[in-house]
Amino acid sequence: MAFLDLNNIRKTFGTAVAVQGFNLEIAQGEFVSFLGPSGCGKTTVLRMIAGFERPTSGKIVLNGNDITNVNSNQRHIGMVFQQYALFPNMTVADNIRFGLKVAGADKETMRKRAEEMLALIHMSEFGGRYPSQLSGGQQQRVALARALAIQPNVLLLDEPLSALDAKIRLTLRQEIRSIQRQLGITTVFVTHDQEEALSISDRIVVMNQGVIEQIGTPLDIYNTPQTQFVASFIGTLNVLKAEIADRQSKRIRVDGQEFLTEDALEAAAGAVSVAVRPESISLNHANGHVNTLRATVDDIYFLGSVVRIRTKLNEQFLNVDTFNNPGMTLPSRGDSVTISFGAASAKVLRRESKV
Repeated sequence: MAFLDLNNIRKTFGTAVAVQGFNLEIAQGEFVSFLGPSGCGKTTVLRMIAGFERPTSGKIVLNGNDITNVNSNQRHIGMVFQQYALFPNMTVADNIRFGLKVAGADKETMRKRAEEMLALIHMSEFGGRYPSQLSGGQQQRVALARALAIQPNVLLLDEPLSALDAKIRLTLRQEIRSIQRQLGITTVFVTHDQEEALSISDRIVVMNQGVIEQIGTPLDIYNTPQTQFVASFIGTLNVLKAEIADRQSKRIRVDGQEFLTEDALEAAAGAVSVAVRPESISLNHANGHVNTLRATVDDIYFLGSVVRIRTKLNEQFLNVDTFNNPGMTLPSRGDSVTISFGAASAKVLRRESKV
């Protein structure tokens, strides 16, 4: 049985539909990320779990109890906001103790719990400081400690790292995941950053225009996208307009050239989209790959550890990624090249998203 169950959730604001047909079961201790562009409904779902919004229809069940219409302060859920939301007139320790004070905990319990939380976030010496005396990363750590101090059933994080710079984001997301594993707390994390979601989640819920496009592990989402939206949104991907050349042999035709896929084509329409990851493609050597195509080098981009070579078939383009090697010889713009990839790397997608 799921620890947190969202059953056929729908949310409207007037005539606007923010979320529809949302079904998700989350296991106890699982770390699940809601991933999608701005306005896709992910924060609305998080706010419904927290109790700040009520579903128009559907049911939310936590640990066997229907909490759909339970007030937010009675759900025993901790939440970390994007903008920290710390009380500026309270010290760090007082901010952490605040939820316990509201719950009626005694002074000794609050003192011990604040000490535990400060140690957990590696800020034991900062208890007497005020939020204005902390960096953004430190403030977000305090916000996390405050949410965890009440020992909630579920921890909700609403894009908690988006206001921080890149290096601090990387460090803090690793700390969040480490703390979550240490405590074993069920966690829902909202982000529009695919790298964040892929790096720390047990499962990812990809959302678009208020609906779930795909649910899966980071490997599933990245390697086997089920819709064109997921394929385009997660990572760098080549998406080609194609047609089925032969269903039985699983041959696909793109710009007059044919190649094989391992995906079933029986249910596919004549016109399809095919996705191939740039790192799955080899340049000028077959590498044992069954598929080879003729192309022309259109441009070359140096991306640090990766060199991206943009090739053109006829009307469509394919990016090829290769690791940077000081001794490598790169082609020149306009060169004729052969690109190759395995049949399993060619993923057939429907052009429309699932709804």
